[in-house]
Amino acid sequence: MGACLLLEPSKGHLLNLFVPDATPHETINLIACSLVGLGFTVLTVGFFGCRAALYGNQCILATYMSMLVALIITELITAAVGGLMTFRILSGLEERLINKLAEDYGHEPTSDIPFSHSLDFAQYKFNCCGIHGYGDYNGTAWWRDAQISGNRRQVPLTCCVLKDTEVKNTGSPMSVVSRVFSKHNEKPWLNPKPMDEIACQVEDEEGHDGYRHKEGCLSKVTSWLQCESFTLVFLGMAMAGIQTFGIITSAFLCRTIRDMQVD
Repeated sequence: MGACLLLEPSKGHLLNLFVPDATPHETINLIACSLVGLGFTVLTVGFFGCRAALYGNQCILATYMSMLVALIITELITAAVGGLMTFRILSGLEERLINKLAEDYGHEPTSDIPFSHSLDFAQYKFNCCGIHGYGDYNGTAWWRDAQISGNRRQVPLTCCVLKDTEVKNTGSPMSVVSRVFSKHNEKPWLNPKPMDEIACQVEDEEGHDGYRHKEGCLSKVTSWLQCESFTLVFLGMAMAGIQTFGIITSAFLCRTIRDMQVD
């Protein structure tokens, strides 16, 4: 999973909506490296288990069980902290995103570029617009800049129905590997191509119907984070269960070796 995240950094744009003080690449790299590190730790513990079973050495078995106990505790603590952090992040997310959209999105003097790119990516990926809907852009710093510049855009282009929509299963391992080897690094959300830009920017609701996304992004990014968090917590609990089974079987093996030595 860590390697997959390193090869598919676009998830960092979504994570950046929840972690405002880090750039997308820093956020995703931190999580990915943590997962890779945990993977190597599990591999090391598994190596000790194989040696213990192969040589029937009680000392190595005891070391293996101790490492498993430490891993289980670490995984359970991580799962609990992850669940708590998800709850805390979501509790203040709506207000923060609304304020960031109003003041920082696409506004040249104070533009938060990582946030702007992250919101554009979310709008592109989930076919949504704004936080609660496209009306969130009315009166924002970005909207005022658009009126002054003369382009009179009502919503960003990523709010429009695009020609280059998000392809399904882009996050699957095979899709990631395929794009890495084909060097396909296009970022359509940074250069969106609407089906009909003029129709998308029409103020009248009937005029832009079918050319502009109307649903807000808040519920979709919230569901995405909850799903990702649940997946990690579930995998951590599953690993802890498997490792508990490893401790039990190791204890039986230790007892068998001791009985054989006594005999």
